[in-house]
Amino acid sequence: TLTVAEAKSREAAILNGEIKLLYVAPERLLSEKFLLFLDLIEAQLGISAFAIDEAHCVSEWGHDFRPEYRQLKQLRKRYPKIPVLALTATATQRVRQDIIQQLELKNPYIHVASFNRPNLYYEVIPKKKQSFTQLLKLIQDVGGSGIIYCLSRKNVEDLAFRLQSHGLSALPYHAGMEDTVRA
Repeated sequence: TLTVAEAKSREAAILNGEIKLLYVAPERLLSEKFLLFLDLIEAQLGISAFAIDEAHCVSEWGHDFRPEYRQLKQLRKRYPKIPVLALTATATQRVRQDIIQQLELKNPYIHVASFNRPNLYYEVIPKKKQSFTQLLKLIQDVGGSGIIYCLSRKNVEDLAFRLQSHGLSALPYHAGMEDTVRA
């Protein structure tokens, strides 16, 4: 979502050593232009490590909505001496083994912790005929903030509008939004 000027400014800051941690989407990371920039960083400053977040997406048993995750093994081939960390909160034993294989990890240390996050509340409730009224009551009962998942972009937009019309602070968020609105 960066403008060309913002991207150039960040690149200069990186090469000047002012930025130590870089978060890049796999789609950008694997572009030839960005790989050439990484080559420059490696030559001038060195790269300490690659950390792959949502690493379950590299697995054939993981999600299949961002194919670039499956191509991240290119990093091992291009930068064989740079350590790779694979991070995920949702990996079964089968997915963990597949991540190791897909990313060609060598003797990885595997840390498994509980997926339970006491600060989050999860509940699945069957919808009733008056589902919006049911949702409003749930929001009032639970309080705080939350995320409501919908099956389509249209449903997201409609629900956000309805919640706003009932005095709630609600914003839509989905992949079809313009970058400036999403930001």
